[in-house]
Amino acid sequence: MRGLLSIFLIVTLAACSQGSSSSSRATDQLAALKKKQEAEAKAKKDKENKLEPLPVEVVKLDPPYDDTQATPILPDGPCPEGFWALFPGEAPGATPEEKKANAAKRKETAEAAKAKKYIVKLRAPAQVVLSPYDAPNGKFTIDVNGTVDCTDALGRIALAWTATRAGDPGNSAAKADADFAQNAWIAEPAHFDLFIKSLTEAKEFNDKNRFALSARVGFGLGKVEVDKKIKKVAKVSEKVEAAGETLSFGGGNEDWGAGRLIHADLLGIRVATDREKKQVVEKGK
Repeated sequence: MRGLLSIFLIVTLAACSQGSSSSSRATDQLAALKKKQEAEAKAKKDKENKLEPLPVEVVKLDPPYDDTQATPILPDGPCPEGFWALFPGEAPGATPEEKKANAAKRKETAEAAKAKKYIVKLRAPAQVVLSPYDAPNGKFTIDVNGTVDCTDALGRIALAWTATRAGDPGNSAAKADADFAQNAWIAEPAHFDLFIKSLTEAKEFNDKNRFALSARVGFGLGKVEVDKKIKKVAKVSEKVEAAGETLSFGGGNEDWGAGRLIHADLLGIRVATDREKKQVVEKGK
């Protein structure tokens, strides 16, 4: 009887030991699985938060649309080197000596800028606009902006490749209360007709490309123009009671003109879709 009891105790202890070992392994496995899941979740989040670099050249194009043979100008970005030299007036510089040195190089700086070709890239829906489908005539109209601005050390410069005039843009929020309206360079858009007779094909094109169109504008530098709009402004005086003084500001002549403009010597406008791979319309020189 004692022998049987001993055997029972040995078997029971072995079973308990085996159960404890299995429980420990299960705990370890759960911990490892949880750690793996957390690592995978972190890796997924990091990937989502990481921005992919934009392609420098989406598609290889021939001149005048090739990035490698023309200097890109970003709308509302910095002007390429030397644009200031195309205009009369003071040269840029942080000191009188630097201004004098730049002025002495004006001619060669201007010639170097004129010797280059330039390219502007525009995108839908604001810069490349697809009109509603004209069913009676079976066509779309595509309008490409005719001007962009860039900025140098002396201020803004407009570049235009379509008919352009200086005038009131008519969109100033303070226009109703303003004594004068600031002129701006207003350029006509470049118009393209795209004929598609089938209503089904037209709907498909509209749905796919209304926000996917892009344009490249290639050009050289033509003549320049400066718009001035001189207005005489009255002096304003204001009494500061705390200081017991009267402060005066303003007065004299102010220029409300559109400023500097470079007329582009247009080489071509190319409108495309599918990340610039598929040409839709083109206008040469």
